[in-house]
Amino acid sequence: MTHGFIDASDGLRYQEHISVPMRFFVGVIALAMFLIPVPFVLHTHLGLPWWQLGLAALCVVLPCLAGLLFLTIALGRCLRLHFDASGGRLLRTSRLPFKWHPACIAYAELEPPSLQERSSEDGPYFVIRLGVRGRWPMYLGSFDRREEGVHWLDRVTAQLKA
Repeated sequence: MTHGFIDASDGLRYQEHISVPMRFFVGVIALAMFLIPVPFVLHTHLGLPWWQLGLAALCVVLPCLAGLLFLTIALGRCLRLHFDASGGRLLRTSRLPFKWHPACIAYAELEPPSLQERSSEDGPYFVIRLGVRGRWPMYLGSFDRREEGVHWLDRVTAQLKA
């Protein structure tokens, strides 16, 4: 997944992106998950003991739920934010695949952003934490260098104060 900040004339924008090949790969996995229950459905009958019927039901329901999750990921929109300084609000688009619902969040509801360091196998990386009162925080970017993270943190902070 790629992401990035864009300095636009109408305010700062942030957008994440999943490539088409990655969406296709996740979509194929999603469709394959719906094939897993087929043998269980074909070989199950009411003459089986109750515990085997329960196990077969689990083997049908769980892959279908996982398939729905992967399908949602493949078809879903990525996070998009527009910091609208003139209106004093943050416009956030929905992540759900079939429901486009922009949410307007007033700057007053946002907590001051902060830069957080995280670790991975490849070494440390930095993300911008943007908290919203009463909701889950958003984690923006994935910067290899602290200087780049501090630059965009300063830009977001300046945008919120404008």
